[in-house]
Amino acid sequence: MSRASTELPSRTHDAGRIHALDGLRGVASLVVLVLHAAMMLELWGSDAPYALIPGTPAVILFFVLSGVVLSLAPLSRLHAREPYDWLAYYPRRVARLGIPLCAAVILGIVGGYVAWRLGSTGRSATAIAFDGGATRVVHDVLMQFDVLFNISDDAQTLFGTPLTRVNSPIWSMCWEMWFSLTLPLAIACLASTRHEALTASALLAAIFISHWCGYFPLRLCLTFWLGVLLARHAREIARARLAPAAELVTLALLLGIIELAQANAAGLLGQSGALPSALLATAMNAACVGLVALSMTDGVMRRALSMRPVRFLGTISFSLYLTHAVVIGGLDALLPRVGITDPIVQATVGIVLSFGFAVVFWRLFEKPSIELSRRLGESSRRP
Repeated sequence: MSRASTELPSRTHDAGRIHALDGLRGVASLVVLVLHAAMMLELWGSDAPYALIPGTPAVILFFVLSGVVLSLAPLSRLHAREPYDWLAYYPRRVARLGIPLCAAVILGIVGGYVAWRLGSTGRSATAIAFDGGATRVVHDVLMQFDVLFNISDDAQTLFGTPLTRVNSPIWSMCWEMWFSLTLPLAIACLASTRHEALTASALLAAIFISHWCGYFPLRLCLTFWLGVLLARHAREIARARLAPAAELVTLALLLGIIELAQANAAGLLGQSGALPSALLATAMNAACVGLVALSMTDGVMRRALSMRPVRFLGTISFSLYLTHAVVIGGLDALLPRVGITDPIVQATVGIVLSFGFAVVFWRLFEKPSIELSRRLGESSRRP
């Protein structure tokens, strides 16, 4: 997950920021936080259907949002028949993602080592073989920083080997980085298509095949592309207005589709088979695109997501996403040692401290990365 400008440029490039997209990103990060707090601390026991908390759809939302917001500026330039400054874009984007990402990996390594020393057998404590000798430790540490080729779906690599990251949310940053680097390809392929409905259907069909056969890079990459298609109509969507009742029904329908897919993933629908499961998972992807579109329309959802507290959550959402697993993992190892064993109390402490830590991380790492990104963009435009 990453944060990018949610501006809606016009031909003259006056920015009309879509605050609701920031708010939606914040809500999605909160969902991921709640899921990980519940799972890692076993809030309802080890066998509870935690998949009902829509953490996976929240990550899909991140990808769609990135596809939208990264495409707005180049699409606007293309529409105005003006060149887009890719030379300025690349250093900005790499700095914007790379600084917080590296800081989060280092944080995970330190937290994982501390957890290992405390005797934890959790994910962060076992991601690096700290007792495997200097060569093995250095190898495992370097692998943690590899976000371009050491890709996974948070469970296994492209070749089927298990992959454990010391800071679990980093897995999704591989796809954020790849899409950021290949954005010109997405723009070139999708900006001029005259058959958008057919293109969207083809993308969803490819996502279905990916779910059905298990080749996860296809669906993870193309989810961003659905966001690019959505960005092509950002202005029309922003002007659209549904009746409040119709908007709430649409929202309930989209959330219902997502929860149905999650119930299937949790095994609550029985043995549904590969084909129905792939269909439900693809419908979930489409519903996530629908949620992004609905949040952009002129209605109740956009106003709710644009409220100041929700926008603040969006501001720290990237930092919260990058750091919460390390905070909760550390507390999982530490709190029992100080006599705090009640899962609800542990989860409450973990969520509160995750927010506080995210604010600190934002000030120390993310905010400087934003400032550096802007300076790099400005310097690349100088003659």
